[in-house]
Amino acid sequence: MRRPIRNKGQTAQSQNVTVKSLSAPIRGWNARDSIANMNVNDAVYLRNFFPTTVDCELRGGNSDHATTITGTVETLAVYNKSDGNSELYAISDTDVYDASSPGAAVAQTLTVTDGKYQYINFSDGTSNWLCMVNGVDTPKFWNGATWTEVIGTGSPAITGITTTDIVNITEFQSRIYFIENDSLSFWYLPADAVGGLAVEFQLGSYASKGGYLMWADSWTFDGGNGPDDYICFMTSEGQAIVYSGNDPSSNFVLIGVFDLVGRPLGRRSHIKYEGDLIALTEAGAFPLSSALKSSITNDTVAVTDKINQAFTAAARNYGTNFGWEMIIYPLRNALIFNIPTSEVTGQEQYVMNTITKAWCQFNSWDAQCFAVFNGELYFGKSTKVQKSWTGRSDDGNHIVGEGKTAFNYFDEMSQEKRFNLFRPMLQTNGDMTFLTGFDIDFDDNPITGVSSFSTTGGSNWGVGVWGGATWSSTLSIVRKWTSPSDNVGYAAAGKLKVNTNSLEVHWVANDYVYEIGGVL
Repeated sequence: MRRPIRNKGQTAQSQNVTVKSLSAPIRGWNARDSIANMNVNDAVYLRNFFPTTVDCELRGGNSDHATTITGTVETLAVYNKSDGNSELYAISDTDVYDASSPGAAVAQTLTVTDGKYQYINFSDGTSNWLCMVNGVDTPKFWNGATWTEVIGTGSPAITGITTTDIVNITEFQSRIYFIENDSLSFWYLPADAVGGLAVEFQLGSYASKGGYLMWADSWTFDGGNGPDDYICFMTSEGQAIVYSGNDPSSNFVLIGVFDLVGRPLGRRSHIKYEGDLIALTEAGAFPLSSALKSSITNDTVAVTDKINQAFTAAARNYGTNFGWEMIIYPLRNALIFNIPTSEVTGQEQYVMNTITKAWCQFNSWDAQCFAVFNGELYFGKSTKVQKSWTGRSDDGNHIVGEGKTAFNYFDEMSQEKRFNLFRPMLQTNGDMTFLTGFDIDFDDNPITGVSSFSTTGGSNWGVGVWGGATWSSTLSIVRKWTSPSDNVGYAAAGKLKVNTNSLEVHWVANDYVYEIGGVL
C-alpha cells in the first residue's frame, strides 16, 4: 500500500524534510543515454550555457566586425604573414574581401562565382602564401602584396591539371597536394613550390566503395613532425586511404584503407585535434587513431559519442546542406561544430569543452563559416563578418540560456517525494529575471514561475555571509527559492531559463527541498 506524503493532521515539522545541494550540470548535455540513466551532473538540454570546469556560463554574444559585403560570406580565410601578423579574408559568391579591420570590408576585385573555398597557408622559402581553391573558379594565391588568379601561365603557374577543377588543397611534408573535382586521383607539386607541373596519383584501385575524393589532410601520428607523419585521403563514401612518405613518385607507402562508420559531411569535415586528425561523418566525429586499430571504426570512440542521438539526427536532416565544419577556439577551450540547419539562416552549433569533454548547444548564431583570427572567434553570414563569443548580447538582442538537469531519484528510487522548493545558485553582475521549474518523473514541460531579484550591494568572497557574498568585485551570488506547481513524484529535474542582453551569468549549483513519502 502506498503511504501518503503527509497524513491528515500531521504537522510539517514531523515530516522527513531533506535539503540537498548539487552542482550545476557541468558534465554537460547528454543526448546519448536514457533520461532515466544519466549522471546527476548531466543535462537533458543545455542551450547557450557553456559548461566549464566549475559552472555553466552563459555564452558571449556577437557583434558586427566587417560589413558592406555583397552576398553571404561562405569562407573566412586567415593569412599568416611572415612577420607574425595575420589578415582575415571573407569570400562570398561575388568577391574576396579584406575583413581584417573593423568597419567596411575592402573588395579585392577578383573573379569569384562561388564563395565555398578551401585554403592553406604555405611557405616556399621566399614568401608566405595564402592558397585558396573551390573547384569552380581559378585558384586565388596571395603573397601579402599581390593576388594571383592561378592558371597555366604567369607566376605562379600550375600546369598538368585544369586549375578550375581543383576543389581541395593541403600541405604535407613541404609539398602541396590537390584534390580534383569528381575524381579518385590526387595531384602534387614539386617540394617547396607553389607552382609548377602537377603530377597525378591514382587511388581508384583502393576505393572499393567508389565515389570520389572529398579531402586530404596531413595526420601526425606521434603529435609532432617526424617519421610518423601520414597523409589521409578521404573518399565521399567514408573510406580513409592513408599513406606515409614524402614523395609520391618514389617513397609513398600505403598504410591502409579504413572504413569509417558514415560518409564525410562536406569538404570541411576534418580538423587536427589533440595530435589526431578528426573526420566529421554522418555518424559522428571520429579520430583516425581509432580507425587504425581495426578495419571498421567503432562508433563509441567518436568525439561526439555523448550527443550521438542529436548529432546523427542533425546529419540525417541537414547532411546535404553546406556549412558543416569544426573549429577549435583555444581562448574558451571549445571545439565548435557548425550545424547548418539551413544554408542561409538558422544555423546552430554543438560545442564541446576540450578540457572536460562536456557538451552544450548554441543557437541564434547564423554562422555560415568560422575562423579564429588574432586569437578571437569570428563567423561569416549574410553581408558581414561578426565577432562572436564577445559582449553580452546578440547584436543587441537577448541571449536566452536554458538548462534542464538530469532526473534524480535523490537516493530513494522506490519512495515518492514532494518537491517543495528549488533554488538555483547564480553569479551575475546586475538586476535580472529568471524562470525556474521542475519536471517530474520524466515529463518535459515548459518552465513556469518567475522570480526577480537585485544583486546590488554584495560583499567580497571570503568575508561576506554565505548566500549573499560575491566571488569577485563584479559578480554577486544570488540564491532565490522558488516553489514549482507540479511537485509530487519519484524523480525530478530542475530547470532554469535566463534572458539578458547585458549581464554575465554563471549557473553554479542547485538546492532542493523535498519530503519523502512511503514505499510503493
